Amino acid sequence: MWLKRIKAKVLGFFAVSKSESPLVPQIKIIAGPKNDIQLELASALAGSIKIGKGRGNVIRFGEGSRFSGSIQIVGNRNLIDFGAHTHIKGRILVKGNKQRVMIGDHTSSVDVRILSSEKCDIIIGRHCMFSRKIEIRTTDAHSIVDRETGRRLNGAGSVTIGDHVWVGLGVVISKGANIPTDSVVGAMSFVNRSFDEPGVVLAGAPAKVVRRGITWNRGKKKRYTREQLDFWKVS
Repeated sequence: MWLKRIKAKVLGFFAVSKSESPLVPQIKIIAGPKNDIQLELASALAGSIKIGKGRGNVIRFGEGSRFSGSIQIVGNRNLIDFGAHTHIKGRILVKGNKQRVMIGDHTSSVDVRILSSEKCDIIIGRHCMFSRKIEIRTTDAHSIVDRETGRRLNGAGSVTIGDHVWVGLGVVISKGANIPTDSVVGAMSFVNRSFDEPGVVLAGAPAKVVRRGITWNRGKKKRYTREQLDFWKVS
C-alpha cells in the first residue's frame, strides 16, 4: 500500500513504497510546497519526480497504475494524469504553464519519451500499446525561420492519440499529430500530421495510410472472435 497523497513541503523528499515488490522499490520526489502529487492508488512506482520551483502542478496516478522512469515539470499549473492500470516506462517532460499530459486506462509502454511544451497538450487514449524508443513531442524545441520574412515556420501543436492504438518500435509522433482510434503505427515511422479514419495502418516517413479496415490484439492467435477483438470498447 502506498503512502497517502503527498503535498511535498521539502526539496529532496523521498517517497518510499511500503510494498515489498522487488521490481519498483521507491520513487524520489523533489517538489515545492504548492504541488499535488497523488500516489495513493498506484501499485508500483520507481524513478524520480522533479518539479523544482513550479507551483499548482498536479501529478495523478490512477488505481493500479505503474510507472518507472523520470517525470519533470518546469512551469506552473500543469497536469500529468495516469489512468487506471496503466504501465508506463519512460521519461516525461512538461515545460510551460497550464498544459496536460493524459494517459488513458490500460495503456502500456516499454520505453517512451514525452515532451509537452509551448502551451500544447498530449492526450493518449485507453488500451494503447507503445513499443521501445518512441518519442512523442509537441515541439521541435528550436525554430526554423523564413529568412525573408523572419517568420517561424515550425510552430508547435498538440498531439492526440485515440483509444486502442499500437505504436511500433522507433516511432516519432510530432507536433500536431492525430492518430485515430483502433489503429497501428508501423516501426520507424514519422507521424507529423492529423489522420481521421479509424482502423488503419500508418507507416513511413512521413507516415501515410498503407492499409484500411484493421484492428489488432496483444495475443498471437490465428483467429479471433468479434468479442475478443472488441473487448477494449467495454473494459
